[in-house]
Amino acid sequence: MKRLLRLPIYVLILAGLLISMTAKADIWDNPRIKTYYSDNREFKLIITPKITSDKYYLWDYYKSNKHPQTRKILRKKEKFMQNISGLDTIKTPCTAELYRMNGADSVLLWKRPLLNEVCPVYATVANDGSSIATYDNWYSTGYGVNVFVIYNEKGNAEKTYKLEEITPFPLNDYSMSISSLYWRKDARYIDNDKIEIVFESDDNRTSKRIYNLKRLEFEE
Repeated sequence: MKRLLRLPIYVLILAGLLISMTAKADIWDNPRIKTYYSDNREFKLIITPKITSDKYYLWDYYKSNKHPQTRKILRKKEKFMQNISGLDTIKTPCTAELYRMNGADSVLLWKRPLLNEVCPVYATVANDGSSIATYDNWYSTGYGVNVFVIYNEKGNAEKTYKLEEITPFPLNDYSMSISSLYWRKDARYIDNDKIEIVFESDDNRTSKRIYNLKRLEFEE
């Protein structure tokens, strides 16, 4: 009877070991400001990752008052709170700026926050500046609700997708790491109203899908 009760535990341990052996390790650099251009170089997109002060999370922790109410902690809290600035209490979201290029000059068309918590991994820009598309979330490629997002000519999010909503392959077919699924081989505008996305499985099979920006859906 005891052996039957212990069997599921052994199975779970074995499964965990197999997953850890097959999942690849991740190495992510700190996010940085990135610039993307339309293919005709007439539009420039600058994406600035979320900016958070090093002191923000400790400030937020102390502000919540959920910390132990000991004298030692309260003294540390009082000293900390006396030595922070207003900037330490602000968390600036990921922001995108779209510019129209005019020779050596550029004209700002819009500046808006993006939906990503940190920043997207990649972005593309239409040749007429009528839309941009972002792909994946920094630190977690293939996961989350913002794997593929379309923004319109004013920088407003029009449509957002999870990977399972757009993939031609089962999710288990993609190369996997501890934090990510690697699904995208290529993504580009093929004209101002269509984006071609190339999906690639772990065994190097590829599949192309065309996204129609007028209909805000994939073509069959």
